Order: sequence, then structure tokens, then C-alpha cells
Amino acid sequence: MQDKSELAQLLKTAIKGEEDGYKFYNLLAEKTENVDAKRKLENLRDDEVGHKNTLLEIYKNLVGGEVGELPDKGLTALAEVFRKGHLDELKSEREFINLAIEAELAATNFYQEQSKKTEDPKFKAVFERLADEEHRHYELLMAEREALSGNYFWFGYDGEAPLED
Repeated sequence: MQDKSELAQLLKTAIKGEEDGYKFYNLLAEKTENVDAKRKLENLRDDEVGHKNTLLEIYKNLVGGEVGELPDKGLTALAEVFRKGHLDELKSEREFINLAIEAELAATNFYQEQSKKTEDPKFKAVFERLADEEHRHYELLMAEREALSGNYFWFGYDGEAPLED
């Protein structure tokens, strides 16, 4: 992998990204009045906490010492939105979902890259697990976006149910 200082910076950036994700999903959960949407957002938010804790453990084991100050920018587009104060400019569910999709895809790609770079089987497995979890978030959000668009035909099309025989 990288030397210890590069690894420390990489992990700090990932930790910051998970904090941004937590903040984003928490704000959305607070804004929504839809009970089902609130539950889904809170689940996504809580997953970000678990990811952060995993990354903190990796930091402790691979780098050692205190994490210290995190960078201003995390892994994803969420950091830019927070840093520039643009969150209030997003008005529609579609805009929020599109931003979340972009963020989850970036996180997926990041963790996949880290999995390929590490030779330690334990940490390779952790990065693969994080990539899988972020990808599940991505898929969930894609399905939500499709449902909002009215393009969700999972259980039937034109009154028929193609999954039933």
C-alpha cells in the first residue's frame, strides 16, 4: 500500500467522507415528513457511523496514535456541497437523491480501489465489505429515484406481473 503518512491521509479523507454522509442523511431525515423515507434515511445515516468506526479501527491498527484533525474535503461531492453552503439550494427529492447517488458511487469506487491496493487480507476484506455496503446504498437510492420518476415496474408492467408464472 502507501507509506504510513499517505495511508493516514487516505484514511482521514475516508473518515471525513463518512462524517459528511452522516451529516447529509441526518439533515434529510430531519427535513422529511414521510415516515418511510425518514426510516430509510436514518438507516443510511446510521450505516455511515458504522463505516466511520471501522475506518477509525483501521487507522488505529495500521497508523497508530490519534487521528487528529480531518481534512476539509472528504471522498465525495457531499463535502463540496457542505463547504460551499449549497445544501439549501437543493429543492427537490430528485436533487437530493442525485447527490446521494453520486456520493455513494464515489465511496464505492474509493473502497474498491483501496481493496486492490492493500496486501493485508484482513484490511482487503474490510475495504471490500465497505465497498459492498456503499454499493447497496447506491442501488437503494437508484431504486428510489426510479420510483420517484414513475419508472418502477418491478412488480408488473401494463397490469401483468412478469415475475409470476
